[in-house]
Amino acid sequence: MKIAVDGIKLKEEELTSHSLLTTSVIQSLDDLKIFMEHHVYAVWDFMSLTKALQKRICPSTDVWLPVKHTRDESARLINEIILGEESDRDLGGGSISHYDLYLQAMEEIGADTEPVTRFLRVVETEGVDFALNNCPWVPEMCLDFMKTTFEFIKTDKKHIIASAFTYGREDIIPDMFKGILTQLQINSHGANKFYYYLERHIEIDGGEHGPAARKLVENMCGGQPSAYVEAEKAALKALDARIKLWTELEDKHYTRGFFE
Repeated sequence: MKIAVDGIKLKEEELTSHSLLTTSVIQSLDDLKIFMEHHVYAVWDFMSLTKALQKRICPSTDVWLPVKHTRDESARLINEIILGEESDRDLGGGSISHYDLYLQAMEEIGADTEPVTRFLRVVETEGVDFALNNCPWVPEMCLDFMKTTFEFIKTDKKHIIASAFTYGREDIIPDMFKGILTQLQINSHGANKFYYYLERHIEIDGGEHGPAARKLVENMCGGQPSAYVEAEKAALKALDARIKLWTELEDKHYTRGFFE
């Protein structure tokens, strides 16, 4: 048995054809700033989702012991993904996480990074649950999206986390970001670091991380029918959360041609 992908593919098509990504909704630098100031929270909680999966596949302890997933390729797959997400190459050839690269891209175009930086200070000092419920400066739509992500993590089920990670993020990022590039007509001159961020994800998620992530889902399900059912539900829920985020962002900030 394998995960049923037909319903997931339909939901992915709904997401990648969303009007926020495929039409001329975002037309100006100010529009792009608003997009990035909301999307940055999804960039951050993706890092958390990735690390949560790594923790459950190959936990870090002071004493190393062999575990099942060091033998079935899963440890190698997640560690290779982490390498790219947490310590990729920046434009100057140095090492940088994709979250930090995104912040640099925001700063390059004058987007406001203080709200997300302030949010992460609360996460660090008070914990993520407190932050998700006590940071009124964070847009509600972004809080809702992150809460869904941490619901997956809190299940402590590897196949659910892997499925949300794979089908809700890695599998759809290349097509989603291609839509952003096409719509915004971004090039390396107008927003150099954001262009690099998008191109980098299209390259590594489409060519490396996507197939690796799908293999991880299969390994985490372990041939158990109930796990495949739960994994499919998680995938659909993750995709619905992203569609909801894009729809609410478009409705609030773009549909009437002015910012509220």
